[in-house]
Amino acid sequence: MQDFLDVLHSRKSIRSFQPVPVPKEVVAKILNEAVCAPTNCNQQLWNFIVIEDASTKERLIKEAACNTLIRRAPVLIVVSYDNWNYKEAIQGGALAVGYMLATATYYGVGSLPMNSYGSDKKVKKILNIPDNQAICCFILLGYPDEKADTAEPVFRREAREITHWGKFIKRETPSFSYNPEDWTRETLIAHQKFYCRKTFLGKEMDIMSDYERGLVHRELSQLSGPVKDFMTYDGAYIREFPENVNLTTVDLCRETAEYTTTAADLANRKINPKILDTELSPTISTFIYKLERLPKILREQIYKNIEGKFIIIARKKNFFLFLFFFTIKLIFGPDIRKTGIYNFFGPYKPISHGETLRELRQAGFKNISWRGYFLVPTFYEQIWQMFRQYIASNGSSYLHRERREDIISRLLTWLMKLQGFTRFGRFGSVIVIRCKK
Repeated sequence: MQDFLDVLHSRKSIRSFQPVPVPKEVVAKILNEAVCAPTNCNQQLWNFIVIEDASTKERLIKEAACNTLIRRAPVLIVVSYDNWNYKEAIQGGALAVGYMLATATYYGVGSLPMNSYGSDKKVKKILNIPDNQAICCFILLGYPDEKADTAEPVFRREAREITHWGKFIKRETPSFSYNPEDWTRETLIAHQKFYCRKTFLGKEMDIMSDYERGLVHRELSQLSGPVKDFMTYDGAYIREFPENVNLTTVDLCRETAEYTTTAADLANRKINPKILDTELSPTISTFIYKLERLPKILREQIYKNIEGKFIIIARKKNFFLFLFFFTIKLIFGPDIRKTGIYNFFGPYKPISHGETLRELRQAGFKNISWRGYFLVPTFYEQIWQMFRQYIASNGSSYLHRERREDIISRLLTWLMKLQGFTRFGRFGSVIVIRCKK
């Protein structure tokens, strides 16, 4: 038997499971412990709906826009609570969920609490849940597969960092602005350490179209010898480097480098992971769709680390990108957490063509050349799918979507194919810059 504290410290969220059922008696044990949780005035008004059949899960995905992760789990438990008082419902449901997660760990069962379950109204219809119930959480249960079982628990904040004795003490908080200039190296590291571990190591966190990836592949295809890729992060572009390239990846911190290394393993590529500030030898350097996410002070620091040829691929300001960002700020406000953009890196601001060239010249780069592509940003296809997911889930999620075809998605596909890799110069939404120092 595990010690109580061992259970708490070893518990981790599991997102990949063995294709074997969890015995009903084990599920029953987990639920038996869940009802030991306290509730307001001892009302005990929970309900636990246990779902094992694939057809119901598919209905939840297709009709309610639920997270597709439920396909991977042998058992899905929907936790609801009488909604006569919403604050009590959330408190009572959350306490039971905590007991379930700890008990599942005790019995060797992997678990994942999930709030991206889609539309409450449609979930209630599919599962015949009365209107007087508040859906508190979905819980996935199953035995972890080898990848999940061997993964280390994620880095945790120290309690002293968030503890306030007597009254709330105002401390420096991270920025949640779109503008990278409002962020620091430390807040970017914190975002990558904590928020971006919400999934699993090696998952591509960036959003890009096939055309943007294809452009990366074209620009990197002729590289040979040693190459340094700065801010590799999720490793989304590692497989676009030629196989004969000796690739060194440079990240902000050890935890991010772990993310990069796992992505490389999944792509069957060997890399040399490094941390920014370590001594790096002159070679070819690349910066792929990351420049638009860093404050100037960090960009300048990276420029100092570069000697030799330098290739930048980034989204740049153009009318259609301006229209996109203007619209989402108008709808969601200035807090980037309310958009799907925050998931991928934190801040985001397409670069200025002129300002970037000036910075490069000031940093000592010569022989600067550039080309602009994609008048209409090709990731509009993904944005439309995210919007469809947002609507279908009643505003509860952007991701984990099933692709939905309609006249607009087909029109966007045709438009992207029509513009292809035509050069649009200053009017393009993506810029490729080559220079050397």
